[in-house]
Amino acid sequence: AARRNMRLLRHGAARSLGGRGGRTREFFSAANPNLPSFPTTSHEFVPRYNGPLESEMTAEQRAIRDDIVATRPRTGISGPFGPWLAVPGIARPSQELGRACRYGTSLRMRESELIILLTGARHRSHAEFDIHQGEALRAGLGMEVISAIPRDEDFSLDRVRSDVLPFLGGNRRDEAIALFAAELLETCTVSDETYEATLKAVDGKEAVLVEITSIVGYYTHCAYTLNVFRIPTKKPTQK
Repeated sequence: AARRNMRLLRHGAARSLGGRGGRTREFFSAANPNLPSFPTTSHEFVPRYNGPLESEMTAEQRAIRDDIVATRPRTGISGPFGPWLAVPGIARPSQELGRACRYGTSLRMRESELIILLTGARHRSHAEFDIHQGEALRAGLGMEVISAIPRDEDFSLDRVRSDVLPFLGGNRRDEAIALFAAELLETCTVSDETYEATLKAVDGKEAVLVEITSIVGYYTHCAYTLNVFRIPTKKPTQK
């Protein structure tokens, strides 16, 4: 417990991507008040660009915005979606790919959220990590797992193996997915050994490896957008 608390304090004291001192706050989920509170570090980011103003949107941009809002009632236009709207040819396929990676795979939601958190941690995307802490908790991922994820300069495959795996309860599938994602994030590929071990853990279904790889790729796209435009955490509305 002491080790976990030290991680939380260290992450809370981390320098924000905007070059500002990153103070933490306890973020309580409005959508589910029964979830535990968790620290955030991106709530004070001052955005460089939030996307086009509504009064300046084209008909195509408005149509894409309306589609995003319809499929994201709790969060609406938040995260990377604002900047993406500046380029409809990027916004629409990004929205569709995101929907497929988030809701159209065979992975359990807690598995997907673990992959997303690892991606945010590796790319130093405090906003992505903050947003998906709540999603991961809703999906059933324990706070002890989330708190154990090494972040920023601490991220490495070895640290994921030593710090995160002990909290996965000996679940071989979860462990294999975490190591596959971490190795991909660290080395931009995976070894034959990791490929085969993960394939075995997911019952020989290579489509699952495609899904894991696609989630890492899509949320890398999200992380870079959030980092460049310094998008802060937006608290979801009550539904």
